[in-house]
Amino acid sequence: MTDPVFVDLSTSPPTEDAAPAQCTPAPTITFDGPSAYPTEVAERLAEQAAPIIARYPQARSALLPLLHLVQSEDGHITRAGIEFCAGQLDLTAAQVASVATFYSMYRRSPTGEYLVGVCTNTLCATLGGDEILRAVCDHLGVQPGDTTSDARITVEHVECNAACDFAPVVMVNWEFFDNQTPESTIELVEDLRAGVTVAPARGTGRVRSFRQTERELAGAGPSPVVEYAETTPSPPVEPAPSAAAPPPPVEPAPSAAAPPPPVEPAPSAARSRVETPEPPEPDPPETPVLSRHWDEPESWSLENYLRHNGYRGLRTALDTPPADVIEMVKASGLRGRGGAGFPVGMKWSFIPQEESPDAEPSIPHYLVVNADESEPGTCKDMPLMLATPHTLIEGVIIAAYAIRAHHAFIYVRGEVASVLRRLRTAVDEAYAAGYLGTDILGSGFDLELVVHAGAGAYICGEETALLDSLEGRRGQPRLRPPFPAVAGLYASPTVVNNVESIASVPSIIRNGVDWFRSMGTEKSPGFTLYSLSGHVTHPGQYEAPLGITLRQLLERAGGVRTGHELKFWTPGGSSTPLLTPEHLDVPLDYEGVGAAGSMLGTKALQIFDETTCVVGAVLRWTEFYAHESCGKCTPCREGTYWLVQLLHRLEHEGGTTADLDTLADVTNSVVGKSFCALGDGAGSPIVSSLKYFREEYLAHLDHGCPFDHSLSTVFDSPGGNPTGGVR
Repeated sequence: MTDPVFVDLSTSPPTEDAAPAQCTPAPTITFDGPSAYPTEVAERLAEQAAPIIARYPQARSALLPLLHLVQSEDGHITRAGIEFCAGQLDLTAAQVASVATFYSMYRRSPTGEYLVGVCTNTLCATLGGDEILRAVCDHLGVQPGDTTSDARITVEHVECNAACDFAPVVMVNWEFFDNQTPESTIELVEDLRAGVTVAPARGTGRVRSFRQTERELAGAGPSPVVEYAETTPSPPVEPAPSAAAPPPPVEPAPSAAAPPPPVEPAPSAARSRVETPEPPEPDPPETPVLSRHWDEPESWSLENYLRHNGYRGLRTALDTPPADVIEMVKASGLRGRGGAGFPVGMKWSFIPQEESPDAEPSIPHYLVVNADESEPGTCKDMPLMLATPHTLIEGVIIAAYAIRAHHAFIYVRGEVASVLRRLRTAVDEAYAAGYLGTDILGSGFDLELVVHAGAGAYICGEETALLDSLEGRRGQPRLRPPFPAVAGLYASPTVVNNVESIASVPSIIRNGVDWFRSMGTEKSPGFTLYSLSGHVTHPGQYEAPLGITLRQLLERAGGVRTGHELKFWTPGGSSTPLLTPEHLDVPLDYEGVGAAGSMLGTKALQIFDETTCVVGAVLRWTEFYAHESCGKCTPCREGTYWLVQLLHRLEHEGGTTADLDTLADVTNSVVGKSFCALGDGAGSPIVSSLKYFREEYLAHLDHGCPFDHSLSTVFDSPGGNPTGGVR
């Protein structure tokens, strides 16, 4: 992503043997094929593009979906696809190409029918991802990134898939295949080559082809030439390891023709379908709250959600002045669950209100939900959206009402096809029931909600980069001020909140401030999802009040895997400083973890035992940050590159003590000096590992890594490969 981009839109790409131009720092990127689609293809694509473009207040926001659409036509991005998108959105071909080259999901060479991605980020690699990728490539006789001669399989390594509690993970056309081994992945690949129908354990039906999946990411529905014989979606949560897993049933596909967004009924019709319920009984002031019903059959359906006080909080909110809803969320003390921990209600209050002298009635407000869960180790939002998407949707409606927004977006990372499918199905249910659209529940409040698929860029987790991406641009952070509350999406006042943050709102509105504050600590009240992964007996999502300790969570999770002991762990994902066994009793809240020298972050607790090489783990995280740097600022773009070179030499060749000083110096030139927090995140594991494990770095100086990596994999662990899920 950080390589210099030189885009040549000529119809004749340079010959393979042509010598590079003098002083050209990187090869020119070309898009192959003719400059235009045949007339009948262009007309068909234009018909499919029209309702996609119509979803957005500004047409350019449809660029990422349209690039998914043209990729579904050709299996990769071609010159004709670039020109088509440009024509549809009144952009230049260069503007479209600059966006297409930024995101990792847009491919510039033909892709097989099945794209098999093996996660090799630190956690999956430690548990066996590297062995899986090597075995599959050897079996197929290809290198990572290559396609088999029969054009059926393309194999590549991928970064964190937000499925760390099921590591090692393999993705097939962005569907989850959990707890893989080299043998199981080879068997999976052979089934795909033989045309055997396969279905992920956590998903919404059988695996579609690469092109069909791209159509769905675009929001255009399944291919009109394909008929799906599917039934009911499988549960999003794996059973306990001892339970027998039933064969996963599947979810009915939409109709063959891609319909426009559902038409909302007239206000009277919407009200007539939604009965006024009796006041709900308060929920018990204990966890679980968010995950209480995850393991129920069809927990994702509207029918199931309504059985458990679903949309009761919305009714209460709509009977309350918007400013009072904001004050209630402020009083609850709910803090953002996406990493920074900023108070949610305070962020909402920054939006100009109607009675404020700063308010301009003609300027719209927007709500954007950040569902681009890409931080290595973080894996709580995806299962939440798979299991109970209506919790998020209800929270979206309440939040939009509070900030007086009439258009909301859920920006979901594109690499999770089943999550997008299930979320869009839930949105359709909410429209049909009168919870979205015009005159919601007879309140006079209108809201349009769009589920928007990203295209593979970790940097889009940064809120201003996400807004640029949602506007159809390269996802690069903006200079602040102005902050999004003043000039966010389309330069209008905007609130950006994390999935778990918004999903926590309905229960607060339904049960009250005192109920919420009865859990957690004084400064970090409430409940949250802790994601345990790695060398732990029972990885999974553990919901608990804020302030619980890792020691207590490990007791619930069965401890570190049998025969091993804890070596180091991350409290909030890869961008938070490492902690050690001496920190087992640190309260896992914002203040407690901060006092210990780290950050609570996303509560992604990656557990590593004594078989893990710290230097190797830090190298892999640093490679991730170097790859995901957007390239906008010099300290991050250049600094992460040199950090990788230093760590790679230490891990594979050895070095000198001077290299450790250089490593610290280069890290210092990145941390606190980059345009956004990515540079700080890249430096955190380096600084903390040098602090706690300098002797291990010194042990690498003579000949490189002294560890036997095979010992850290889970393939031969007692009791088999541990599986994740809700706990």
